Amino acid sequence: MTDIMWDSEIYEKAADARTLASSVAVPSLADPRLLRNTLGNFATGVVVLTYQSGDSYYGVTVNSFTSVSLDPPLLLVSMQRDSRALAYLLERPFAVNVLGDNQLGTALHFAGKPQDAHLVEWVDDDNAPRINGSLAYFQCTPWAGYDGGDHVLVLGRVSSYGQQDDTNPLLFYRGRWSALAQENETGGGARPERSRS
Repeated sequence: MTDIMWDSEIYEKAADARTLASSVAVPSLADPRLLRNTLGNFATGVVVLTYQSGDSYYGVTVNSFTSVSLDPPLLLVSMQRDSRALAYLLERPFAVNVLGDNQLGTALHFAGKPQDAHLVEWVDDDNAPRINGSLAYFQCTPWAGYDGGDHVLVLGRVSSYGQQDDTNPLLFYRGRWSALAQENETGGGARPERSRS
């Protein structure tokens, strides 16, 4: 009986919320720029997806990245359909490099704003090339690709990963690069990178 009363309270509050929401002006979905700006209120981390083609290493900066599953270990990145990197990510191993707040130049470089070519120090592992010094990395094999409108949702199965404990993340918020507004809590000096395979 308690569950039924509790449920009816939830429904009453939801009805009140709908009435309140209908009185608030809602922006038109016809304005994609306004929608993009509103979505930008969610601060995200910044990652560079890296892969090999022939004898060369490539990367692309994205901020749409999330964990999906621990068993099996899966993660997801969202790629624009017209991205040149998309075909590669669907057919060969790739790495997700989570950037630290000291890697803005790397983020810009792979976002189409070329920086010093020597800025990127590559780590050539058995799976996919990755960027040395990243806050964390996940090496993946393609798992699946799903329709996501003007994007494709790419799932990768994690084959190895690692992290550094002495670095804060690079953030992206409202169209700007940012960093955490707190002191690094690690205290002492730098700690070594930890890897899992």
